[in-house]
This record gives sequence, structure tokens and C-alpha cells, in this order.
Amino acid sequence: MVKRAWEVPAYRAKMKEAGLKPSDIRGIGDLHKLPFTFKKDFIGNYPYGLLAVPLSEVVRIHTSSGTKGKPVVTCYTMRDFDYWMNLVARNLTSAGIGKGDVFQNTTQQAMFTGGLGYVEGAMKVGATVVPFGPASPERQLQAMKEFGTTSFHAVPSYALRLIEAMHNLGFKPKVDLKLRVGVLGAEAWTEQSRKRIEDGLQIDTYNNYGLAEAGGPGIAIECSEKTGLHFWADSFIIEIVDPETGEPLSPGEEGEIVITNLWREALPLIRYRTGDVARLLPYEKCGCGRTHPKISWIKGRLDDMVKIRGVGLYPSTIEKVLLQFPYVVGEFQLVLYGVDRVTLRVEVDKDFMKRGDLEAARREIASKIKEETLLTMDIELCEEGTLASEAGGKAKKIVDLRTL
Repeated sequence: MVKRAWEVPAYRAKMKEAGLKPSDIRGIGDLHKLPFTFKKDFIGNYPYGLLAVPLSEVVRIHTSSGTKGKPVVTCYTMRDFDYWMNLVARNLTSAGIGKGDVFQNTTQQAMFTGGLGYVEGAMKVGATVVPFGPASPERQLQAMKEFGTTSFHAVPSYALRLIEAMHNLGFKPKVDLKLRVGVLGAEAWTEQSRKRIEDGLQIDTYNNYGLAEAGGPGIAIECSEKTGLHFWADSFIIEIVDPETGEPLSPGEEGEIVITNLWREALPLIRYRTGDVARLLPYEKCGCGRTHPKISWIKGRLDDMVKIRGVGLYPSTIEKVLLQFPYVVGEFQLVLYGVDRVTLRVEVDKDFMKRGDLEAARREIASKIKEETLLTMDIELCEEGTLASEAGGKAKKIVDLRTL
């Protein structure tokens, strides 16, 4: 992989600046000598500047969602694509999905790696695939009922919306729907939201991890033990480093995920600083029988963490609090303005919005938030679907309008 990266001018320049050549890297013990790769390297070389093969060898192009600016381009040779599908197939097999399942994708199926990645990966494991794509929760559930869908792929916030839509349609789990498994990811979520989804839809859920820069989904997923996410160590090297110093951290310590890809021809990836925060879990034999090591759930992204009155806050902390309240449907947004004023916008159940005690709800949410974070926030309640509608898709968790 290092020799392949050397053929890319941007990588070669980085290695020369560090005083390195490929022959200096003789094994994994030398990995720390290699310079990091950053998202700015992808943006600065957009779209094809990091290719290690002629464009004529590329058979598929995808991008990241681009929610934080210009999207990251990811390219595949035919060998890359086949290898990627095998990794996604591993994910689905870990979630117990295979022949006999009807698998429905609820996410975008254009440039986003997660959509078509899981559609074609599900075909690889022999599932019957319904590539429904993005739609209202009501339409999605109607299709699930009509096609007898047993498993699906979604972002967690959308899975929470399915619960409310199911009640609005009068559908009952295990009666009108055959759902049993959901593969969820592409945004940070919590065990609290997992419980809400599993109880509401009466399904089993599996957290998975992937990113476009490293090829898409197929990096890590939970197994039936649900004690962390197995990452495919024959295909990726994962380090956890101190976000400030870049120094490696020990298993159990929280830091930034750094990924080196071992299999890609088109786009080699060397020590990529993902910005995702997690822990490398101490190695132990897993009850599922797999020997691949594990990472923890993703706590959040470094660029999602905001400082408010000296307190570092991740959106996952807010979610953990909000999902204690049965009338909260999952979506929320922190709006920061002035010097350090904070409004927390929270989507609630439509019936509760019409008939509930909204003032009491604002008070109890504000109280719990302060108890957990030591921060005082103004609480704004809004009807389910408001935030996504305003954003024209997935709502931003944090809107920072501060002037100082």
C-alpha cells in the first residue's frame, strides 16, 4: 500500500517532506513514521488528484454527503468494488441478514456510499432487495408492509421517525410488519436511541461504521454479542490517537480514529484522520467466534463538539437526555447565538404538540439538560419533521451563530 501511495504526487510529497521513502516502511511497527492524511488533502486534490490508477481503470465513483462543505470523492477499480462488496457482505452476515431476507434500503441511492453499498452488498448475501431509497416514513412503512420487508438499512434518526409513522398508520409490529433487523449508522447515536428503536419497532439493531474516504460501509459492525464493533483487521489498520498531539493512545483510551486502508487500488489511504471519536477496546475472545478486534460506538465527531461557557458538549450527550422523555421523537438542534446563548430545538410527537403540557415539558427538559451538562438552555418544542423539512434533508445538530 505504501508503494502504491508513493505513485500519487500528493502522498509522495508528504513522504519526502518527512524524509521517508517506501523502503523505510518495513512493517506495521513503522506505521507511526508515516505522515497523517487529512480531509483537506481530499478537498485540495478534488476530484481525481489522489488517484493511483488511470481514470480509465475506475469503474465507480461515489462521494460523501457533503453536509459540511465540498464532498469527498471516492473511486473504485473493479477489484476494489468486488472487495468492498465482500466487506459489506461481512457486515450484513454479522447482523444475521442473508438468503430468505427481504432487505429494504431507506437512504439515498445516488452518490452516497451507504445506499448503493448496502443494496449491492445485500444482493451479495442472497437477500431479496427492495431499493426503495429516501421517502417519507409513511411511504417507507407501506412498502415494508407490501413487500414483507424483514430487514432494512437507515440512519438512526430516520428509524426513530418510523416509530411515530407506524403509530399514525395504525400498523402493529409483528402483525402488519415482518421487520426483525435494522442496520443503522452514518450518524452518531446512543444506546438510549437503540432501546427506543428496538422497543418501538420490535426489532434487533446493529450499529455499523464506515466513511467514504476509506471506501464506504464495511469497516466495522456489531455482532450478536453487541459489546463493540468488530473492525475487519485484515483490510484496515485502526489507530486511536490524541486529537491534539497525534500521539497513539492505548486500548480503552478515547481519541480520534485513524485509518489505513490495506486493499484499495484506486485510492490508497494512509493514516487518515477521520475526526471520529471512539476507543479501541481491549482485545478479548468474542462469544460470536470472530477474532477481529473491536472499537467502541462513535461518540461523535471532533468538529461536532462545541465549547459553551467552557463546557465541551457533544450532540450524543443531548440525545441521551432527550430520549428519556416518551414524547420526544429523536431529532433536535442546538442553536448557539450571541456570546453563549443556547436554544435547544426539540421535535415532539404530533399528538403531544396538540394536547400535551408544553410548558411543563420545556421545564423538565431544561432541568434534565442542566443536570447532565451544567448548562442552561432555552427549550423550543416543534412538531416532528420540522427540522428535516427546514434543512431539506438531514438536519444539522448544531447551528453556531455566535458573534464572539
